[in-house]
This record gives sequence, structure tokens and C-alpha cells, in this order.
Amino acid sequence: MADGTVEYVDKNILGDELHRMPNGYYRSPQFLGTLAVGFSLQILYIGPSTQITWVATIWTMGSSIGFLIVGRLSDLYGRKWMVMSTTALGLIGCIIGGTARNVGMLIVSNGCNGLAAAGQLSFGIVLGELVPNKYRGPVMAFVFLTSVPFGVFGPVVARTMIENMHQGWRWSYYLGIILSVITLALYQFLYHPPTFAQLHMGKTRMQQTKKLDWIGIPLFTTGCILFLVGLSWGGTTYPWKSVEVLCTLIIGVMTLVGFFIYEEIYFCSVQPLIPPSVFRNIGFVAVVTCATVASMVYYSLTVLWPTTISTLYTTDSIKVGWQSCVIGGGVVLGQAMSGLAIAYVPRLKIQCICAASLVMIFITSMCSLSPDRWANTVAFGLIACTAVGYIENIAITCVTLLWEPQDIGLASGILGSIRALGGSVAQALYVSILSNELANKIPVYVSPAATESGLPSESLPSLFEAINKGDYSSVPGINESIIASVEGAVAKAYTNSLHYVFYATIPFSCIMFAAACLIPDVQKYLTYNVAKRLQDNNFHKVNTELNEVEIQAGEERVYTMHG
Repeated sequence: MADGTVEYVDKNILGDELHRMPNGYYRSPQFLGTLAVGFSLQILYIGPSTQITWVATIWTMGSSIGFLIVGRLSDLYGRKWMVMSTTALGLIGCIIGGTARNVGMLIVSNGCNGLAAAGQLSFGIVLGELVPNKYRGPVMAFVFLTSVPFGVFGPVVARTMIENMHQGWRWSYYLGIILSVITLALYQFLYHPPTFAQLHMGKTRMQQTKKLDWIGIPLFTTGCILFLVGLSWGGTTYPWKSVEVLCTLIIGVMTLVGFFIYEEIYFCSVQPLIPPSVFRNIGFVAVVTCATVASMVYYSLTVLWPTTISTLYTTDSIKVGWQSCVIGGGVVLGQAMSGLAIAYVPRLKIQCICAASLVMIFITSMCSLSPDRWANTVAFGLIACTAVGYIENIAITCVTLLWEPQDIGLASGILGSIRALGGSVAQALYVSILSNELANKIPVYVSPAATESGLPSESLPSLFEAINKGDYSSVPGINESIIASVEGAVAKAYTNSLHYVFYATIPFSCIMFAAACLIPDVQKYLTYNVAKRLQDNNFHKVNTELNEVEIQAGEERVYTMHG
């Protein structure tokens, strides 16, 4: 294992070369059912779009903590009950969200869903160890393509439900309930990965539990919570310079630093949550860095794209939804392309460098967006998101190749947690920049435009309140001509403010490009070896017969040579 320990495992859980796998293995109900679970897990990721800060923050908090812990524990205790538990937690979260009567219930709901996401988005782990190394990329591409109905058209579906269905946004949770039930059934009856007894022969669950990192887990959890709470407070609940925000952020960061010191400098005398060897693997660090920074750049679009479209191009809700499909569509397209390229196109490092270059070029080009350049904005956003998706699937697949099969959950969990934390930092940064720039620019542009069009100066305070609400009816002295002038000035303020947000992505793009140059060549890992196999007596029987035939054939060859 990554921490240097050796475990004795049941030989029946081990995979083999593709040609030695049991006949019909990949057409069996067990494997096809597991593949179907991967499809439904993609869809479970969706949820209602909301502006309530804590509803979004609690989800990020849960997923940041959950990815690493769930990934590591699934390596140690087995995948099935870990993913079933998280899916059941997601079902509970969707039930609470679907019946929510206040914001508190929504916060609890998304807290459950955030933790559940760590297991629900584990299809890279679940499927990665069940297929030949060479085909991990294409299988991931296929799974990502099944997310098109919601991953791409989710904005339109959500806005249509809100406007045309009686229960509105609650249907986002109802869909989650339906899919969670289906997923639980598939897991229960068709997904049979190696059990704990097979993973740790001669060891009990209690013995394994005693060796858990009971100091590292609380340190990591506490650090993440404090850090993300500080980010969520900054610029909204409290000013960034306030004692509340600074203390929470500093204590959170110091706790995370303490966690890494504890893990990396051998204070940990049991199985560490993150073994010291992990961050000594330069290739792995490069993959995680590249994926994390790519997601941070991507957040500049996914967080602000609806605002960009609705303020600069159209206020029609459905049109905003359709144009928001650019983001999800580009990412899924890139994920599908890279999944195939991993297996069939050589020089993975060159692929990553090219994708990072495209992200850098076209995200930087977003600094030129304006109300009269809609086509350019959409094209730049689509190409940038496609390149981000390309890098993302390379990362998801590569981290499962760079470590031994027993550490796939750990590697994927580290990637997921760091990406989630990086995304939170990016979101807070971009929203803060946009808010500060708008606070400065809206008065500068709107005040002269309104007064020159005939609005009394004493009506300006009411006008600024109306801009925030989107309703000008309560502004004294307002008319259609003034509204047109004000909306033009607001669009100009947003345009210039958004430019600064995209300026902020340039340093991240440079870091991503540098990390892409260190991506390792995984060609040597793209063998036909299968890491683990689903457990079924028929598979074991067929494989035993195959081994006996090979042994007999070998004996006959030996007899012929010496005869």
C-alpha cells in the first residue's frame, strides 16, 4: 500500500490480463449493473441552483471532506458498503430538500448531499479497477457522455421546472430521490466488489479500525470546515478584514498545515490518512495540480456565466438556460475526447500541454467580452470549457494508474478534496472581485447616465436599490428612456468588472501550464491488466477451469520437451 504496509488478500479478488478474464465477464449482469450505477451517479450530482450562501457552502464543505475520507476508507473496508452508505445519505438529503419548509432544512439537505457526493461521484474508482488499464479512459468517456441530459441541459431543465411545474425547484430533489433508489437497488443486487475479509485476510474490522488515523481525520475535517467557513463569510456576512473572517481563515489554514506536518513527518504511528509517499510522487502532484487549477479557471465561467449572459445579452430565463449549456456541453465534450485519446493517442504530456494552452488562450480572451460580441463570448467559453474537460478526465484516469490498485480510492480522494478546496477558493476570489468592482463602477457609470437622461439626483439612492431588485417601478421620476440609459450603463459596469475577474485567471493558467509540463507518461501503464474483479461463483469456477487447462497444457509441453 502507499504507506508501505503489506496486506494479504484473497486471490479471488485479484484481476488479471484481459484475455484471462472469465468468458462473459463484461456482459454479465453484475458488470453491466455496476456500469449503470456509474451512469446514475453522474445525474445525482445535479441540484437546485440557489443564491443562499450557506446552502452552497455546506455542499462544498461536505464534498471537500468526504472525497478523501470516503476514498481512503473504501480502500480499507471495501467499496460496496461505503458507496451504498453515501448513496443512502444522498437519498436522505434529497428527501429533506424536497420537503424543505425553510432555509435551515435546505442547509441540512445539502450538507447530506455534499458528503454523499464523495461516494456518488466515485465512478472513477468503482469502474477504474474493474476494467483493463488501457480502457479506463474510454469507459470514463462513455460514462461522462451519459450525463449529457443533465450535465449539459441541466440549466434549461432547471429553469423550465421552476417556471412551468407546480413544485418548481423541488423537482431537482425529487429526481435525486428517484435516482438514489435506483442506484441503491443496482448496488445491492449487482455490485459485488471484494469484501473486507478478502481485502484483509486474517484481520478483523476492529483491528483495522484501531489502526485508523484518529488524529489526522479530525485535524483534516476541522481545518477544512474552518477554512471554508471563513471563505463563505468573507465579503458577505463580514468584511474580509474583519476579525471573524481573518481568525477563521488563519486557524483553518494552520490546522491544515498541522495536519500535513503530522502526516508527513512521521508523527503518525498508524496508517495515515495521507501517506507521506503520496506527495513525493512528482507525476501525481503534477496531475492533481493541473486538474485543481483547471477547475479554478473553470469556476470563473461556471460561477459567472449566467450573470454574464443575463446582464449583457438576454434577460429571458429560458434563453439564459440554453446559453448556459455551453459550459456543461464544453466540459462533457472535452471529457469524452480525452477519454478516447488516453487509450489511442500517444504522448499524454503533449496533449495536456496543448489543452492547458487552449485554456490559457481562450480564458484570457474572455477579457475582451462586450455586449456586442456575443458570438465571440460563447465560442471562447465553449473552447475553454472543452479544454478544461479534457484535462479533467485525464486527471481522473491518470491518478488511478499512478498508484497500486489498493490505493485507487486514496489517490482519487486526494484529487477530489484538493479540487473542491481549490474551487472554493476560486469561487470566493471571483465573486469578491466582481462585487468590489461593481460597487465601484456602477455608481460611476449609472449616476451620470441616469441624471443626463432626466432622473432627479435625489432619486439615485432609490435607483441603486431598484437595480439590485431588478424592479424600477418604485423609483421617483423614472421612465422608459431613463431605464434604457441605466441598463446600458449597468451593462458597461458589468462588462468592465468581468474583465477584472478574467484577468485574475491568468496566474492560475500559468500554473496549470507549468504543471502540464510535468505530467508523466502513462503509456507504460496502459496494459490489459484488470486490477480487481466482481465477486461471483460462476466467475471463480470459470477462472479455476481456465487455470487448470493452462497448467495441463504447460505440463504437456514439458513432457514433450523431455520426452
